[in-house]
Amino acid sequence: MPSLHITKEAVEGLERPAKDRVDYFDDVLRGFGVRVFALKPGGKALTKAQEKTAGKTYFTMRRVNGKLTRTKIDTADKITAEKARKAAEGLLADMGRGIDPNEEKRQARQQVEEEKQQAVTLQTALNDYLDKGKLKPRTVTTYKDLCRLYLADWLDKPAAEITRDMVKARHAEIAAGKRQRQKLAKEITTTGKAKLKAVAPPEPKRKEAAADNCMRTLRAVLNYAFEDEEGGTPYTNPVNILSSRKKKAWFKVDRRRTLIKNSDLPAWYKAVIGLDNGIMTDYLRFLLFTGLRRQEAATLTWKQVDFEEGCFTITDTKNKTPHTLPLSDYLHKLLKDRQEGLKTELAEAKAALAGIEKMTLRDRQTAHNRVALAESRLASKYVFPGEGKTGFIVEPKRAIDSVTAATGISFSCHDLRRTFATLAESLDLSSYTVKALLNHKQQTGDVTGGYIILNVDRLREPMQKITEALQERIKTQHGQVIPMKSKTA
Repeated sequence: MPSLHITKEAVEGLERPAKDRVDYFDDVLRGFGVRVFALKPGGKALTKAQEKTAGKTYFTMRRVNGKLTRTKIDTADKITAEKARKAAEGLLADMGRGIDPNEEKRQARQQVEEEKQQAVTLQTALNDYLDKGKLKPRTVTTYKDLCRLYLADWLDKPAAEITRDMVKARHAEIAAGKRQRQKLAKEITTTGKAKLKAVAPPEPKRKEAAADNCMRTLRAVLNYAFEDEEGGTPYTNPVNILSSRKKKAWFKVDRRRTLIKNSDLPAWYKAVIGLDNGIMTDYLRFLLFTGLRRQEAATLTWKQVDFEEGCFTITDTKNKTPHTLPLSDYLHKLLKDRQEGLKTELAEAKAALAGIEKMTLRDRQTAHNRVALAESRLASKYVFPGEGKTGFIVEPKRAIDSVTAATGISFSCHDLRRTFATLAESLDLSSYTVKALLNHKQQTGDVTGGYIILNVDRLREPMQKITEALQERIKTQHGQVIPMKSKTA
């Protein structure tokens, strides 16, 4: 390797290589050198002064415990050759005693990082975890709500100060229903003014599922907060105490198995058809006849519907795999009617403007608002447009409550998915077909499943079969009293 006596003038006079780099070693201090890099093509233009030192780095190189170790001192534009030589003398002396400067630097950086982590609050850790961009909006909302409801008094604490005892106690409190929102009620004071007053909470209900979900969220947040760049961490997550063999504190919450029973389908369907919101009517029917998750259906756009091919595709799915389903005759008509319904809604809203000059100011505003709403729905890219910021249906609770009030049938959107899946299984469709319809991944180790490709055409007949079975059950009236003719008549 080339050598020279490293001085300010000598370093500034070193020519840059055409590519890669060249190391120059000092002719007096063994192990002290300067590395000269080739300039990157198309890089930022340098002044004459910058050209003398840019891309030149002082270093030391010596064996430490038998291993050749190279340590960077600093760049030539930040430190003089004389200071670099003095630093090299100290570093080389330490290396001769078996001290690795790189390891010391790594430990120093790790200590600084640990000190930073010790100061990170749970709120900051939560924000960082939610901002990493890999969670769905609904999941982000759920995690925020869990922390706000059950861990609000921890959010300003340093995350590193959360202990196993704290986790065990809070997990038990949530499960026992002791962590509830404060109930407020209006009270009229003696002066006639209304104020809010805390009232005694009702008898607490056990919330074991909420306790588990909250602690799983906390575990994920803490793991993310204390993970290093290599994916490891010396940090022991306090939530792990709930999984210990001795504690086994996680609750075995039974999975919901509710659905719309065959005997309830006629009344349920009639109530859905009777909703005063046509978009909600079609949305709930679409969920039942497709088995989609609520968010998948809510975010369906018209671009994702192919009437010519008779199918539609959900791109943003739970398992990250695009999901294409065929349109049965019922679904084809439902979506076509939805398109025409939006046009009809706008036409009727505009027709209502006739004679607007005779209306009251309030009625005029209502009529104009109706037109504006109809225009926005028609212009929306979503099949089931909503009135909020997202542009699609976010919360169908009001419609669900209306159906429940009219029928006494309690249900959730996911109950409709279970109804679809249960009916599909009852029709003796293969498990691979049902999984494909629901966009469930095949189980790990299922070699046969990996060879079976069920495209949209293969699913068309099963989809139609499920549609017809649903229609048949909707038409069937249960519990009817049929008069019997007497034999003597």
